[in-house]
Amino acid sequence: MQVFARAQSSYHRLSTLSTLSQQIPIRAFTTSTINRAAQGLSIAGGSGYYYLLDEYHTASNLLLSSVEELQKSTSKVRDYAQKIERVEDELKALQESAATTDQVKELRSEDGLDQQNLELKDVVWNLEQDVHPLVNGSQKRSQPVINT
Repeated sequence: MQVFARAQSSYHRLSTLSTLSQQIPIRAFTTSTINRAAQGLSIAGGSGYYYLLDEYHTASNLLLSSVEELQKSTSKVRDYAQKIERVEDELKALQESAATTDQVKELRSEDGLDQQNLELKDVVWNLEQDVHPLVNGSQKRSQPVINT
């Protein structure tokens, strides 16, 4: 029986060695596959991160340029609003200093009185010129000077 036990023990060792030899390549293949998958995942993750970071910078730059354009537009609108306010103030000042229709009519009626006054002075001057030669005996007559 010892021979049988020895043979069995040898067989057991041999089968164990053959199992180990079969497991080592499987483990190496599995470890290699996992390592390759981890490398691929790392490369894909790094590439994705780089792509996202590039997109983030591009979007940030576009947003910054849009904000700058908005500031320029806002300053233009503010300048136009200030110009409008100045024009409104000038318009109010002109409206306050401008003559109303009643004031214009009053001035025209006063101007008509001045014209009538000048015509009356001309008539009086002509009468004086007619009367003066009779009083002095002189026949000279000069023309009146009308100041307008």
